[in-house]
Amino acid sequence: MIYIYNDFGGTHTTVLAAAYHLNKLDESHEPTKIEILNTHNFNKLIYKDRGKLYFHGKDEDGNKVYTMGRGRSKILIPGVFNLIDMLIEEELLHEKIILSNTSPTVPFTMTCGGMLSRWLKIDFIGVPLLVIGAKQAYQDIIHLVHHTKKIAKTSTSQQLIMLDNKEFK
Repeated sequence: MIYIYNDFGGTHTTVLAAAYHLNKLDESHEPTKIEILNTHNFNKLIYKDRGKLYFHGKDEDGNKVYTMGRGRSKILIPGVFNLIDMLIEEELLHEKIILSNTSPTVPFTMTCGGMLSRWLKIDFIGVPLLVIGAKQAYQDIIHLVHHTKKIAKTSTSQQLIMLDNKEFK
């Protein structure tokens, strides 16, 4: 199975979701500033990285976990979905794939922090806001990861699943 967590930039909630999915962040407590900033690709990706898949590792069941930023595109994820669907129909792809949107877990502070840090390059204001946002969102992100894993494991009839996760807003 392949999990692909996606959102606007692919560098904040997606990487935190991947870290929780892979047990690289401890679910039992709010993450520290150091843990957040040391998460693979946290606040590191730039505009040209959108649309790229980033591998984060394999989970306890051997499933691959990726992240991707989609930017403002309303067609990237449906396009990826359609490409994967075609590969499945042509019997060129045999793994189950879950596309899970982490955007609904993004708090306002993280949006502001991301804009200040990634777009305006004002890290001394943006990064602290991102850390505050990550701490505010950590429980929602954990719930989203658990929800994603549950749907993936209980949905036996579908090989391709796209989760918008709007219930996490």
